[in-house]
Amino acid sequence: MNTEDPYVDPGSGVLVNLLGVTDADVLRRIEAEVVVLRDAELKVSTLPGRFDLAHLRAFHRRLFGDVYPWAGELRRVDIARTSLFAHWRHVESYGEHLFDRLREERHLADLGREAFVDRFAHHFAEVNALHPFREGNGRAQRAFFWQLALHAGWRVDFAALDVDKFHRACRESMTGGSDTLRELFDGVTGPA
Repeated sequence: MNTEDPYVDPGSGVLVNLLGVTDADVLRRIEAEVVVLRDAELKVSTLPGRFDLAHLRAFHRRLFGDVYPWAGELRRVDIARTSLFAHWRHVESYGEHLFDRLREERHLADLGREAFVDRFAHHFAEVNALHPFREGNGRAQRAFFWQLALHAGWRVDFAALDVDKFHRACRESMTGGSDTLRELFDGVTGPA
């Protein structure tokens, strides 16, 4: 595991940012406010792309580009929460593989509701395990998958999810099971 983290200011221990903020609480608050605004913009106008890794990077750049100079860049360090995410050296190749599978499934278009929810949960879990960015993976992933669902004719209401259950399901998916994610998405998915 790479122990140096080029994304962290060594003096303050805070993520390097465009605002020069060195207080973690202040940065967290500013980041949250900016991302809420950018996410709202993405709800009213789609972000063009091919639902591939480059498109996910564009979502991350749109959401976090006002805060971080590395927004949209694939991470160059290993990161973990309760489990280690994909090794940073494999993020690009593994990501391309995952999005090739999504493309082969026609970006989940023309599926009935049950099949859509099943495949949506599967792909969401796979991208969660990838965690391609140093920070902001969940928010970029939700924005990306929200637009993917609309493209496929469905609306997934992430805001209606119980946050604790959702985070628990994401952690559970790291050990290979997307069943709990599927159950949660089943409760918040309807026609677009």
